[in-house]
Amino acid sequence: MSLDILYPLITEAIRRAEVLDDLRAPGARRAYLDLSCLEEKVAELLPASNPEGALARRGAVRAALTAGDFTRAQHLVKRYLAEGEIDSELRFTLRRLLEQAEQKNAARFPLVSAAIGMIEVRRVARALYEQAAPFPIP
Repeated sequence: MSLDILYPLITEAIRRAEVLDDLRAPGARRAYLDLSCLEEKVAELLPASNPEGALARRGAVRAALTAGDFTRAQHLVKRYLAEGEIDSELRFTLRRLLEQAEQKNAARFPLVSAAIGMIEVRRVARALYEQAAPFPIP
């Protein structure tokens, strides 16, 4: 897929996600996930050294976090940090996005975060989601 096709799709995805988010519509998270996927495609086409490539990487991670998909955001950051041409500013920004999301979740659920940790909560939630049944959790 070319950039000429992706850019208008990204513009529309941003508008859709923001409108659904403003309306607090149930499809807002899915719209942000779609946006993350589109930004990821741009990041695949452009190197991190290109300003638009760096912007796409930040956008893919930010949209994944807004969609509530912390695992996807972590995988994207890990992949992008492994790229050779990534500069220190983008490296810092990507790490900071994950840190801020983690802090936000810890502040939102302080008792859970203090008692068992958000990593364990994500693991259990992912296991429940993947097995499509509430119990047993491995």
